[in-house]
Amino acid sequence: MNLLRKKLLRELLHLKGQMLAVAAVVACGISVFVSMSSVKYSLEASREQYYSRYRFADLFLQVKRAPEFYRESVSRIPGVASVSSRIVADVTLDVPGLEEPATGRLISIPEHRVSPVLNDLFIKSGRYIEPGRPEEVIVSKPFLEANGLVPGDRISAVINGRKKELLIVGMGLSPEYIYEVQPGAFFPDKRRFGVFWMSRSALESALDMSGAFNDLSLTLAHGASEKDVIMQLDHLFLRYGSLGAYGRSEQLSDRFIVDEIKQVGIQITFLPAVFLAVAVFLLNIVLRRIVATQRDQIAVLKAMGFSNEDVGLHYLGFAMVPTAFGAVAGTILGVLLGRGLMNIYADFYNFAELVYFFRIEDVAVSVLLSFAAALAGAIGAVRSAVRLPPAEAMRPDSPLIYRPGFLDRPSLQKKIPVSARIILRNLERRPWKAALSVLMISLAVAILIAGRYTYDAVDRMILVEFNEKHREDVTVVFNDPMPPSAAYNLASLDGVLEHEYYREEAVRMRYGHRVRRQSIKGLQSAEGLQRLVDKNNRQIGLPSGGILLTSKLADILGVKQGDMLQIEFLQGRQLKRQVEVAGTIDEILGLSAYMHIGELDRLAGDGGALNAAYLRIDRSRAPQLYSDFKNMPGVGSVMMLKALRESFDELIAESMTTSTLILTTFACVLAFAVVYNGARISLSERARELTSLRVLGMTRGEISFVLLGEQALLTFFALPLGFLVGIALSALLAVGLSSELYRLPLVFSLYNFLFAFTVVVIVSAISALAVRRRLVGLDLVEVLKTRE
Repeated sequence: MNLLRKKLLRELLHLKGQMLAVAAVVACGISVFVSMSSVKYSLEASREQYYSRYRFADLFLQVKRAPEFYRESVSRIPGVASVSSRIVADVTLDVPGLEEPATGRLISIPEHRVSPVLNDLFIKSGRYIEPGRPEEVIVSKPFLEANGLVPGDRISAVINGRKKELLIVGMGLSPEYIYEVQPGAFFPDKRRFGVFWMSRSALESALDMSGAFNDLSLTLAHGASEKDVIMQLDHLFLRYGSLGAYGRSEQLSDRFIVDEIKQVGIQITFLPAVFLAVAVFLLNIVLRRIVATQRDQIAVLKAMGFSNEDVGLHYLGFAMVPTAFGAVAGTILGVLLGRGLMNIYADFYNFAELVYFFRIEDVAVSVLLSFAAALAGAIGAVRSAVRLPPAEAMRPDSPLIYRPGFLDRPSLQKKIPVSARIILRNLERRPWKAALSVLMISLAVAILIAGRYTYDAVDRMILVEFNEKHREDVTVVFNDPMPPSAAYNLASLDGVLEHEYYREEAVRMRYGHRVRRQSIKGLQSAEGLQRLVDKNNRQIGLPSGGILLTSKLADILGVKQGDMLQIEFLQGRQLKRQVEVAGTIDEILGLSAYMHIGELDRLAGDGGALNAAYLRIDRSRAPQLYSDFKNMPGVGSVMMLKALRESFDELIAESMTTSTLILTTFACVLAFAVVYNGARISLSERARELTSLRVLGMTRGEISFVLLGEQALLTFFALPLGFLVGIALSALLAVGLSSELYRLPLVFSLYNFLFAFTVVVIVSAISALAVRRRLVGLDLVEVLKTRE
């Protein structure tokens, strides 16, 4: 066995280029599996640890105003473990150093810190508020850091029409706001939206809410029915303007983090499968070539007394050794990659502690999968080596039977140069090998296409959401619904060029047994400052009668155009109405329902009310307008479209750049491994043939063209196939990554295909140059002396 080990080591060193290529492919697959598995587990574990330690609630309920003694009634509902009542209000902020108005969400907390408490605070720096100091607040970490504020700084807020100066005493985080986003928005704007925690007594006094609450959180006992508790809560708070109780699955922050974890889980199976499939292919062709060229050595080994098992294990080592090196390198790379991704998640999500967990189980599974792939790739070649009788192995392999092919027709021989005919004839006689090579190269192209697909999807999202759908500069959201006569006062402000208002009503939609809490937005027009545009950038008209649903919402409710939908208004007179589904719109973000504002007013049975205004403003008058908004009573929040766009670009840029760099690197490794191995094996198989052509008078350039032209032709055929496979993979990703929060449009830019084309061509050229160096360095005499 010592002799076999020496032989294996010597030949592995001789084939180091091909073995390193196999090891690199295995390392890429393992690194993706280890990094994504560990990131998924780390996100889940950090989330559960954060929720458990700081007692994140199971159910949530918002009301207009309810007496505090109802808290005891809630605690007596079967299945309720604990209850916490709060006061929550959105206010306008005047942030030092920020020209535009910002929005703060005020949340009441006890003056004396008590434990346990639901949705508890993690104090990152500073301290908790002190009793008798109503101006003290704890502010969310992202907001403070984005604005360069620290504990000890002051900030102004308009609370219930009165301007109040707040003293920041602490920097905090809450499990309720892992994904901190302004109500009504999907993208975080850290500079212009923050969460403020202040004493319950201070908020009661400022908002005239003494002995009352407007927000309820509760946890459920083990085994309790969430649905039953929600039904009782809705019944109990029906007359207090309840918007309907809901569970964690509808809590915005939790939904974002759950969707993110789901997306990571999809990537765990997607990329590793591709790389392991390529590893199987590479090992198969490399080992079959080794066995074919070492027939005489196999015969000698068996004649010396080595058993079939010894020979089989020896040749299996050609697969297992590079796989082992790839496993070690992939594990190390996976850990580094996982830590880097967790740092990106730490910037995007607000965990009290986002811990990276490295699990040996992930490594064990990935190593088992890679060795299984190696065994699958090697088993055919090893079996042929074991079954080869010594007497037969001493003879050269039987030559292939060649028959005249399509290219051997006399009419074609004169039209096609000799070197080109050699290339085409070799491909024609080995179609399956050529087809597999094309498929493997196309997978590298597909990874590049699918990797950059998210860029194209995000670009379409930006185009639709920020350019076509929303064309306003500012959105002003009122604290309470206003009559049109009061809301229209905004139009009189100096600098407002165009104004448009909308109404939003919280409802419960029913169709058969399906029920959904949803809001209906009443628009004045679908062609104004907010337009209705689907994910393909097509404008949809607003129906004059009936309701328009997003396609995803229609699927959830099981309705189609023409069906009658039951609407239960949750506020006001709480009427129940029937409304016809006028159509659907396939939007990118969220679940929405639209109606003409006049039709919504009629269904609600009142004289009309407005919740917010879209404004287009004169940029030269913007500073004065911003100052007016900061001091305007009745305004709950102000959203700046340009600011949301800038924040979105900033957040997406880092993650997109990182993911594209990783996928491009891995695709380059994949393409190089396939092209280089294909060319090296072709060189070893055809070295005598190419050398003979040199002796017969062909130049080095001509024989290089014969060898490398074949690989170039395979790459040429692989590019369009890779484009198609990449489109298919992107479609699968679009389906897998889409959720209720967003749907990825299936769009591709020309730059995506040019990028993939350029990368694969450059990598193929580099691998071709590496093989050409070996071809040029061939010793003609030594090669011709080699026995066939």
